[in-house]
Amino acid sequence: MNMLTMDHTKNQNDKSAFIAQAVFAVESINAQQQTEKQTKAKQMLDQLFPLENGSHGEVTSYEIDYRHVQAYFADGTHSGLRNPGQFVAYTGHKCSPDSILFRDKSGTHMDVMFARCKGTGKPKHVEISDIEMETCTTFGDMQGAMPAIRHWISLVQGDEKGKPRACSGDKEFTAKNGEDYQLDCCYEVK
Repeated sequence: MNMLTMDHTKNQNDKSAFIAQAVFAVESINAQQQTEKQTKAKQMLDQLFPLENGSHGEVTSYEIDYRHVQAYFADGTHSGLRNPGQFVAYTGHKCSPDSILFRDKSGTHMDVMFARCKGTGKPKHVEISDIEMETCTTFGDMQGAMPAIRHWISLVQGDEKGKPRACSGDKEFTAKNGEDYQLDCCYEVK
């Protein structure tokens, strides 16, 4: 029984290191190198929120179909997420969302925002304008609920020096069931 616990702990640590490596790969690229930044951002999505078939790097559009996100490819095929529960909300229209909100097993959110491209008649790969990863700062002791502030770390857009940018603020989405999905800047951790 202790072996299983140790293996589970090791897997959790490996998963955290894996996520940190994926995020660092995107952050480490200078903001002016947008082509490489796009490639690394889509590889990170493949690692953290994989599609059932195909790669985020080959997606020409995303759509919300009932309570699932669908990724469409240039050849007309489409795929959902390998773990459909990772999709939690979106902004914009179902047929052409402005952003898609994913949540991993630990409860951390990632807001993937899309750039609007002018049509050329040829299918183009989706361009990611930014990916913001949720982090939080807690205040107080460990007794009962603690006040926390939610921060968003920008992985694709950087500051004027190309360093990752952080901001805080409320975010509103449409949940996959059609209800409001709000992530307040200030909240309590229980």
